[in-house]
Amino acid sequence: MVKPHLRHYQVVGRESPSEKNPEPTVYKFEVFAPNFVVAKSRFWRMMRVKNKVKATHGDVLSCKVVKDAKLVARNYLVDIAYYSQRCGYTRMVKEFRDVSKTGAVSQAYHDLASRHRARYHNIEVLNVKSIPDHEVKHLSIAQYHAPNLSFPLLQRRLKAARKDRAIFVKKNTKRAVVA
Repeated sequence: MVKPHLRHYQVVGRESPSEKNPEPTVYKFEVFAPNFVVAKSRFWRMMRVKNKVKATHGDVLSCKVVKDAKLVARNYLVDIAYYSQRCGYTRMVKEFRDVSKTGAVSQAYHDLASRHRARYHNIEVLNVKSIPDHEVKHLSIAQYHAPNLSFPLLQRRLKAARKDRAIFVKKNTKRAVVA
């Protein structure tokens, strides 16, 4: 598992209040981005597409990092839409096994980049949810749920006996000069 290059942000924003709409609706999006600047940018892209609100006519109320509860290996179902020049918009659901949502989404980005040549700005994460073991369909993930699962211990080496251990000390070449 690679270290995730993304963070999980919760961005809350709204359209700026005006005479026409004095109390605008507040929207909350969960965004996966490398930093909060990109997270806000992704938030405004969603707002522009889904709610027809531009960044110039809106306010970001908060942008905070969401922490995962426990670092336990789970199965995640990542719902993704991406744009490719060959096929247009494509939507897919992929399964990943990781210790956090952020790690699963990072795996999804790497997977789409390698298999489908999808760039970061062309990928939209729609939903990420944890699924139980019996709902897993992909064989590469289901193999970890076997009851008799074991891993080989490779390159086991005996520790050298105490008497055979040598201690090497660097020779002191800098001698004090007495004047």
